[in-house]
Amino acid sequence: MGGMASAAEAPKARKEMLTPMLRASLSKQGYKLIGSHSGVKMCRWTKSMLRGRGGCYKHSFYGIESHRCMEATPSLACANKCVFCWRHHSNPVGKEWKWEMDEPDVIVKQAVESHVKMVREFRGVPGVKPERFKEGLKPAHCALSLVGEPIMYPRINDLVSELHSRGMSTFLVTNAQFPDAMRAMKPVTQMYVSIDAATKESLKAVDRPLFADFWERFLECLTILREFGQRTVYRLTLVSGWNMNEVDKYAELLNLGEPDFIEIKGVTYCGSSGASSLTMKNVPYHDEVCAFGEAICGASGGRYAL
Repeated sequence: MGGMASAAEAPKARKEMLTPMLRASLSKQGYKLIGSHSGVKMCRWTKSMLRGRGGCYKHSFYGIESHRCMEATPSLACANKCVFCWRHHSNPVGKEWKWEMDEPDVIVKQAVESHVKMVREFRGVPGVKPERFKEGLKPAHCALSLVGEPIMYPRINDLVSELHSRGMSTFLVTNAQFPDAMRAMKPVTQMYVSIDAATKESLKAVDRPLFADFWERFLECLTILREFGQRTVYRLTLVSGWNMNEVDKYAELLNLGEPDFIEIKGVTYCGSSGASSLTMKNVPYHDEVCAFGEAICGASGGRYAL
């Protein structure tokens, strides 16, 4: 009887985050899956720069070598279901980590191996620059922004340390829904917070968060960002008809987090989906994005400039 009671009280084994159906769906979309909850995918700007063409905005703004950048995530899960998410919600969602957990060194090792394998596939492709191909086999940067919420992974600090030990810079993007995890974050090269709207109502409409106290979590994360003592960025994705009429409210958020940089982009339409009502009409024109940037700079009292 005692043995039976002990067995009954034993903790349940955690499930893998990725079901066979999710694995098939993500693999079809070009993701190279790692272990039970991570992934890597080659960015189109990495491909572009390998061919001697232009790099991504991080190349233009900060000088990173796009052909040496690996885009990855240690958590394919997220606490939001954003209307503009290119995954069309084929990934899991959750408010806490409830799955099996892989070791950070294993994740990094397999991510680099998968990325390098994708680069090798460009050997001999017309237009690929030999010197860039050679450099691309040794990734120097990691954008932890592929999909999901990176800081959901409980050992995110160990994973970042592993990347740094390989001489790689780290660019981490968070949706600002996990203040405790954010407060515990050790330095990364650049910390991004997605600012998808400037009011509680519009943030709920755009991000469709799981947390009931999403707004309070969001504001707390911005306050934490101000105390980071490292390079920080607000990342705004503009969606016409959804979040472009709140300039003064965005300015208030600037005062809260005091980011070093603000990056503004228009939403990318990823095709129709039952999970989103966006259409091409929601994609702002470039001049509209520029005008919004000018308005933000003006509302900041001159603290920021284009």
